[in-house]
Amino acid sequence: MQAVMTIALRDFKAYFASLKGAVTLFFLLILMGLFFQSFANSYLQYQEQALQYGGEGPKLSQLLTALFQNMHFIFLFIIPAVTMSSFAEDKKTQVNRLLQTAPVSTSHVVLGKFAAAAGILGLALLASAVFPLYLFKYGNPDPGQILSSYAGVFLLMCSQIAIGLWISSLVSHQFLAFLFTAFALFLLLILAWIAPNITSTGMVEEFVKYLAVTTHLDNFFNGLITVTDLVYFLVFISLFLFFTNVSVDAQRWR
Repeated sequence: MQAVMTIALRDFKAYFASLKGAVTLFFLLILMGLFFQSFANSYLQYQEQALQYGGEGPKLSQLLTALFQNMHFIFLFIIPAVTMSSFAEDKKTQVNRLLQTAPVSTSHVVLGKFAAAAGILGLALLASAVFPLYLFKYGNPDPGQILSSYAGVFLLMCSQIAIGLWISSLVSHQFLAFLFTAFALFLLLILAWIAPNITSTGMVEEFVKYLAVTTHLDNFFNGLITVTDLVYFLVFISLFLFFTNVSVDAQRWR
């Protein structure tokens, strides 16, 4: 466990030692801020219209759901930027040679890099909590929905990091790692929407929809945490970390 923490700390410090770390977190928070401002303005506008015409205005829970759903879109660009250098950069700088000859197992290296990426983005999620917490000053949001939504976003983030690490371990250039990871995340985002066009078989269509992360995130955003959704994300993360371990281990013995 000490080896995992050492590798994680090394990658964590290296990320923030460069301008890339600050720029990535800046864009994540500024995009979330812009979305939050836009959604809040629309929410207030619809509330005013509902009071004028006697209709029912939008609920605060809908504002929160819209905010967290857009995190999914933002991650399409942020996750690849964080994971693209995990293994691809090590190959370029020959750091991977040092790790391969060090007295640590491949699983320690993979888990260390996974922990570093999760820690980097975890800080961004912690900073983004200012947006939903801001609503407590002017409204009465459901704390349970906020906590379950953040739990879903964190699990989503970890599953996307696992995919990014696997792709980074397969290529030698950061740019290719970024492109392939972004494409893979985008495919998972739209999988539920394109499932009816992939197959006409009902059972296969339902299976494809089950693979889509959006299907499982909706429950978290609605304040529900189910065993099925937890198992989906945990299996997803474990599977791609296993793929990464196999890829890195194969390179170690070349």
